[in-house]
Amino acid sequence: MNVPADAAASAIDDLCRARVAWIRDGRVGLALDGTSYEIHLAIAGDASRLPKAGKRTSGVIHGKALRMHRAGAGGRFIEPVLGHPRIVQGTVMATDPSANRMLADVVVPMWLELDPEQSVREFSTGDLVNFYCGSGMTFTPAARA
Repeated sequence: MNVPADAAASAIDDLCRARVAWIRDGRVGLALDGTSYEIHLAIAGDASRLPKAGKRTSGVIHGKALRMHRAGAGGRFIEPVLGHPRIVQGTVMATDPSANRMLADVVVPMWLELDPEQSVREFSTGDLVNFYCGSGMTFTPAARA
């Protein structure tokens, strides 16, 4: 399934739902409920939309994937369990060829821009993919209700 950028949010759920572990120096630690994961991301957008530590939040994760590969086996994971995501594996939820990016479910949904030398057209919805993440992954908080 290819999803144009303007239709992506309405067609699929790309929100990461987590608990704020901490906020400092323009970064946020997100504890993923039901797991041991605490991912550390730069805050993009309005940081005032983030609740205090211990409270639930939602938002969109964006990052850059270095060379991406189709995986033959395994499940969804983020390494390390605590810190900035470095090695990630998950399934393709949607692709956006016009922006050369994809939405992948890697424990949580993440929008990933592919390296310019690689095309998102190489992948299809449902593919299991594995890749290293570039530095600077971000979390854009959703508006608080």
